[in-house]
Amino acid sequence: MRIFTPFFLLAFALLTPITAQGAKGLTFDSEKKAVATKAGDLKVTVPYTFENTSKRTITIVRWNSACSCLNARIKNSQMIYKPGEKGEIHIDFELGSFSGTQEKTVMLWTKDDPAEIPSTVLSVKITIPVLFELLPKSLAWEQNGSKKAKTIKLKVHHDQPINIKSISGSNDAFPYTIKTIREGWEYELTITPTDVSKPSLGMIRINTDAKIKRYQRQQAFVYVKAKK
Repeated sequence: MRIFTPFFLLAFALLTPITAQGAKGLTFDSEKKAVATKAGDLKVTVPYTFENTSKRTITIVRWNSACSCLNARIKNSQMIYKPGEKGEIHIDFELGSFSGTQEKTVMLWTKDDPAEIPSTVLSVKITIPVLFELLPKSLAWEQNGSKKAKTIKLKVHHDQPINIKSISGSNDAFPYTIKTIREGWEYELTITPTDVSKPSLGMIRINTDAKIKRYQRQQAFVYVKAKK
């Protein structure tokens, strides 16, 4: 399973200093790393090196992540480490359609760890170039409030223009218009809801002619939030 409840994460944060950190045995060069990718990269691999600094043999039994985009590989598939022995884990992150800054974690269990508490949490902050930016990515209106039009600015941060090929909306209650400020570089998407009497949600899909796949489809979210 790769799903963790907020209660579990809170409990883990509170218990880790007392249990896992004091007895885990595997000492990493760094458990937190930051990397930057190129716009066209499909995958990034982040290495973590460690040493068994305890006086006992440590056996790695499993790893887990809340994101299916991550995969962990232990060098030479070695799972058992004697005192003083060193090893290396590679975390592969499939970039998919991600852009901007993404923070992901991998939890690592050894044979000595409680089933619900990993002794090591490896985290990585990955910065992926934003070549086609939506500011903001979502717009909200109050239930029974104003139907005033709101605007999302679309900007290209690239050495080549990116043009909009088509736009489509999932909810007719959020009609939109697109204005070209600078062809291939800057646009304005204006949405004016027709009904704010009840909570509702819509998505606006923007297809572009970007050469890099992850920038070919963008999404903006619009919704009417329930009155408190």
